[in-house]
Amino acid sequence: MQAFRVEDLPIESKMLTRALDEAQRKVENYFFDIRKQLFEYDEVLNSQRDRVYAERRRALASGSLESLIVEYAELTMDDILEANIGPGTPRESWDLGKLIAKVQQYCYLLNDLTPELLESKCSSYEDLQEYLRTRGREAYFQKAEIVEKQAPGLMKEAERFLILSNIDKLWKEHLQALKFVQQAVGLRGYAQRDPLIEYKLEGYNLFLDMMAQIRRNVIYSVYQFKPVMKKQEEESSEKKDPKKNLQKGAKKLGAAQAAS
Repeated sequence: MQAFRVEDLPIESKMLTRALDEAQRKVENYFFDIRKQLFEYDEVLNSQRDRVYAERRRALASGSLESLIVEYAELTMDDILEANIGPGTPRESWDLGKLIAKVQQYCYLLNDLTPELLESKCSSYEDLQEYLRTRGREAYFQKAEIVEKQAPGLMKEAERFLILSNIDKLWKEHLQALKFVQQAVGLRGYAQRDPLIEYKLEGYNLFLDMMAQIRRNVIYSVYQFKPVMKKQEEESSEKKDPKKNLQKGAKKLGAAQAAS
């Protein structure tokens, strides 16, 4: 070996060179596909994140959230109507009692709704939809007026808090759900189904559900919102705890004696 110095000779083989180039190309393509797939998965999440953050910025920057709450009220009424009476349901098959019960569950201010009232006001599904939208808006304005009389400016702060808190909470839950979906759709490749397409479909449906849940939670909380003033809280706590009344009375008596 040393005589011929074989170890110093370069290995030259076209077959070996092609094999190495092919192996390197396959490895590079493999990791490129992985990065591309991750990017496409992230694109789905980024588009949803942009929409959610836009809604959040709207709540933070807007001086008045009235138009947004009205939109939530109308869409929620549409959801309730569609869930209880579908667009294709014949008028004689309308279950107005069930519909009214669900509407009043969201908004106690609509306790005047009756099947007879809806039948007299609405002759078609579109009429019923428009009537419920109108009543939903009116209920919101009525609630806002009640709260403003008790505490001016409180309604705006409550609306902003309710929107932001629901967005933050449900968005975090949505991110966790998407992680599980991304793991689960990988198995669908064995059924000759594209995991990315499955992920997009599942993610889109979850996103729609999340946005619907946000507006339902917000408008429900707005309808049910009843501010309790601090003075009222103190009075109620004193009634519940007679010892506090005695202590407060003793302090007042002591102060009066000291003054005299």
